[in-house]
Amino acid sequence: MFADRAKIRIRSGRGGDGHVSFRREKYVANGGPDGGDGGRGGDLVLEVDPGLNTLNEFRYKRKYFAGDGEPGGKRRCHGADGDDMVIKVPAGTIVREAQTGQVITDMSYENHREVLLKGGNGGKGNQHYATPTMQVPKYAQPGKPGIELEVILELKVIADAGLVGFPNVGKSTLLSRVTNAQPKIANYHFTTLNPNLGVVDLEGADGFVIADIPGLIEGASEGIGLGHEFLRHIERTRVMIHMVDAASTEGRDPVEDIRIINRELEAYNAEIAARPQVIAANKIDCFYGEDRETVLTLLREEFEPEGIRVFPISAVTGEGVKELLYYVKQMLDESQEEKVVFEREYLIKEPNFADEPFTVAKSEEEEGVFLVEGPRVERMLGYTNLDSEKGFEFFQKFLKNNGILEELEKLGIEEGDTVQMCGWQFEYYK
Repeated sequence: MFADRAKIRIRSGRGGDGHVSFRREKYVANGGPDGGDGGRGGDLVLEVDPGLNTLNEFRYKRKYFAGDGEPGGKRRCHGADGDDMVIKVPAGTIVREAQTGQVITDMSYENHREVLLKGGNGGKGNQHYATPTMQVPKYAQPGKPGIELEVILELKVIADAGLVGFPNVGKSTLLSRVTNAQPKIANYHFTTLNPNLGVVDLEGADGFVIADIPGLIEGASEGIGLGHEFLRHIERTRVMIHMVDAASTEGRDPVEDIRIINRELEAYNAEIAARPQVIAANKIDCFYGEDRETVLTLLREEFEPEGIRVFPISAVTGEGVKELLYYVKQMLDESQEEKVVFEREYLIKEPNFADEPFTVAKSEEEEGVFLVEGPRVERMLGYTNLDSEKGFEFFQKFLKNNGILEELEKLGIEEGDTVQMCGWQFEYYK
């Protein structure tokens, strides 16, 4: 089963908390602070693996989390850093943010390895907070959280030339003849359900990469059948090879088939439809003489005035294949090598505690009681020593700078009223 799209959840590691401890040694009555720093959280890394060509493994595992940093210890012991999580993907994988669909990164060409999510920094131990006036700090910094995202992995194969055409026109047969690829071949209408890549080696010239794009049908640009899944794989190709059944073994009109596919390409992406094209009129081993010449003349009169060459070939016998391949190589040499790279649209933001919400409300059960709650307040109380003068000054400054005092005054708080915060209780004075 071929997979070219997957949704996964990723997260970098959380930083370890700083430690609160004091030296306790023989003959040292009151040792200073010696709490160690927390370890750094692991990074979430994407890495291109040349041996992969599908996203199959992401069907079975959907969560990829880096390791958390260890908390610091006494005697200034630094917590261990969290392990990085390295996710291996095939070349040509685009990473999108799941909700917006915006591109985060494109793992193509020179971009072989990228740190997608940075791990959170470890918190500082209480040894860093000792001052001449505060020699026994009883608080340490908590570690920063990791970043968590739901992303969509989308594979767009990287190939110089793309084989397009209706089902059962011989694309897989041609690919197996001219490359080392081994696609499954059978006389069925949707025998190919995944793009197959192969390298064409030419005598006296550099080779190129060719992709057999699964059979298109009318309405593919609107998502009919597996249209979008198929069409995304031609976005990076520079030359289109249209394969048609020139012998009409299934009663199809080769001219109309080409027109239909070009309309689908135009509807999906006009830029793709404007790329250089060549027509491979396949299955000429199935008819001879005047019938063959009539069909080839019709195709040439229809498309060569538009600058699209027609090559009669037989993917089974190999007739005309060499001429086609050398012409495609010439087209690639003449075309400007423009690498299709999807630009970054989504910027990953590190967690900002200032953005965390809080609520200020008047108690409905008790008169003169006001409730302040929220993760930002909990976090502040977690690393503030309210028993110290300096810590309490920091606490008051926090209430003022974050607009909490202003909100309390709007609700009509008066001197002597009670403020409850995450298990703490204070009396309000101006």
